[in-house]
Amino acid sequence: MTTCFKIIGACAFSFIAFGAHAADININATPIQNWSIEWGWNNEGYGKSDIHFKGVDHDFTLYGVRAADTQKTLTLQTLFNTYLNPGKITIPQTNVRIARQLDADYAIALNLDHMKYVVQDGQSVKASGRYSQNSYPDNGQQFLSPSFMHYEHTDGLNVLSLEFEKKYPLTQGLGNFKARVFTLVGAGIVIPKSNITMTMLGQVRNDKFHLAGTNIDVAGGLELDFLKDYFTRLSYKLGAIHLSDVVTSARQDKASQKINYHEASLTFGMRF
Repeated sequence: MTTCFKIIGACAFSFIAFGAHAADININATPIQNWSIEWGWNNEGYGKSDIHFKGVDHDFTLYGVRAADTQKTLTLQTLFNTYLNPGKITIPQTNVRIARQLDADYAIALNLDHMKYVVQDGQSVKASGRYSQNSYPDNGQQFLSPSFMHYEHTDGLNVLSLEFEKKYPLTQGLGNFKARVFTLVGAGIVIPKSNITMTMLGQVRNDKFHLAGTNIDVAGGLELDFLKDYFTRLSYKLGAIHLSDVVTSARQDKASQKINYHEASLTFGMRF
């Protein structure tokens, strides 16, 4: 079993054990279904990031690097061929979440954001340091292209977080619908599968899941019930990722960076 799955399994076991203990402390009869599970999709925007690379033949930093996500445009074709296709379950940017309701207002959850982060080719950024026999001068610049390097976390930028949530029921003007506003805070670990090719050094990508850093976030949104046990959620999240141990090559070169991001997500869930 890989380190990644050991970590996920340990977090899941701790979460369920904590939820079971919390049930003895703070569970009442409402709602009857104390557990819920969700699945959905997300879009991200990323702030500029400084990326530091270090290895046996290089030690340099790229400053103010721009990156984007890669969510596919929603069309009738992509809806059925990609978004709802079990064989392509990891291609879209997805969310999965399991939650334990502590009482009518509070819940804890284990949440996985499967995001994607791609440094955009064609940009020129400030650079310092050295690689191979090349050293950047003062105020040096580097044009980013596949002939120099390609850098992405697309399999993906996976954030596994423990969340604490408070809900605020809405009671006016909704007829037979039940709805609530929610806010939450989360903290956890980041397990990317980074696809990084350092062409200028002749190095190929590592392409393995790796515990690379941590994440903190806050979020809010709207939860709307439909049918009896089903619901949908619209969420907006602000987060900060610190990747201190990104593996950049098959020989275990490393990089580090901080990423500020915002995320909008749509999920569908079931209570049980």
